[in-house]
Amino acid sequence: MGPQESLPTKYAPEAAAPPAETSRALARRAGWTLLGSATGRYLALAVCRQMSRNLERRRGPPVAGSRHGVVRLWRIEQFRDISWLPDRPWKLHDGVRLQPDDPVLEFHIAGDRFIQLLRNAHWRTVVAQEFQSLAPILQAREEVALVGSTILRRQVSDFGASVRELPPGLHRSLDTFYRKLILLAFHPGGARRVLLEHRPVVEAAISRQEFCRRYRGDDAR
Repeated sequence: MGPQESLPTKYAPEAAAPPAETSRALARRAGWTLLGSATGRYLALAVCRQMSRNLERRRGPPVAGSRHGVVRLWRIEQFRDISWLPDRPWKLHDGVRLQPDDPVLEFHIAGDRFIQLLRNAHWRTVVAQEFQSLAPILQAREEVALVGSTILRRQVSDFGASVRELPPGLHRSLDTFYRKLILLAFHPGGARRVLLEHRPVVEAAISRQEFCRRYRGDDAR
């Protein structure tokens, strides 16, 4: 019997990934798996805590914090001072136009305190409750928006933030790595969770008015 001919199909055969791309993916997986060991996560945690201490030394104490200290906010006099796109205005979801010279609140999550609260509640519940505790504090402030950087695009969008892409380069690559290191250090899934995030870091922002509207008292979602 001769060799069987392949049946015709309207679907094109799936293209194999280029060898170089496959090698990079395997190396990335191996690297994060190694970092996900007990020793690797301990070192990642130490790095993240040191970075937090460095931030507080540079900026001083935060101007506001949530009930259990999970969320900490620092006032920045002009958004351009921390933005990766310092001269570009940004129209947020609710129509607020964030200008480069607007005062903002830089947003940080204290991962160790966050993890402690997760022992008794789902993470979305913890975040919503911490946000609700901040809303009355922020109601009378003058800053235009709460801003930060993240690799968790879907999650911050679910909580009302706008996101925008950042220009490629070494800075974006290093910050993406650092955000993944934070996720590795504090997420129970460790390296498995980190490997689900394939896209680079983005800027995230929510107007102060929208934040207060969403998270004030019984109206919080």
